[in-house]
Amino acid sequence: MKRLALIALGGTLLAPALAHAQRISPMQTGNFARVCSRPAGTTVCDAYITGVADAVALSKINDRNEGDASAPAGFCVPTSENGAAMRVKVLAWLKAHSEALSKPVGESVFKALHDSYPCNGAK
Repeated sequence: MKRLALIALGGTLLAPALAHAQRISPMQTGNFARVCSRPAGTTVCDAYITGVADAVALSKINDRNEGDASAPAGFCVPTSENGAAMRVKVLAWLKAHSEALSKPVGESVFKALHDSYPCNGAK
C-alpha cells in the first residue's frame, strides 16, 4: 500500500511537467540541412523556416494579448525578409555550428534565427 501511495504521489508531482510537454519533430538538423542545400528542397525548407518564424511572432502576439507585453521575442525578422533570405542565413549558421547537426531541427532553426535576427538591431 505504501508503494502504491508513493507511485501516486510521484505521478501527481510529475503531472504539471507532463502537461507542458510539447511535440517536437524527430528530424535531425543535418538531414534538414541536406534537404535545404538541394534545389529541389528549397521550397519545403523555406516553408519550414517561415513556419518557425511565424510561430515565434504569433507567440509574442499571444503573450501581449494575454497581458505579458514584456515577454521577450525569440528573434525579430524584418517584414521585408523572405523565406529564401532566411534560408541563406540559417544554412550559414548551420555551417558555422556543426555541433547543431545532431540536434532536433526546430531547436537549431530557432537558434539560427535568434542569432541572425536579434531584436536589438545589432545585426
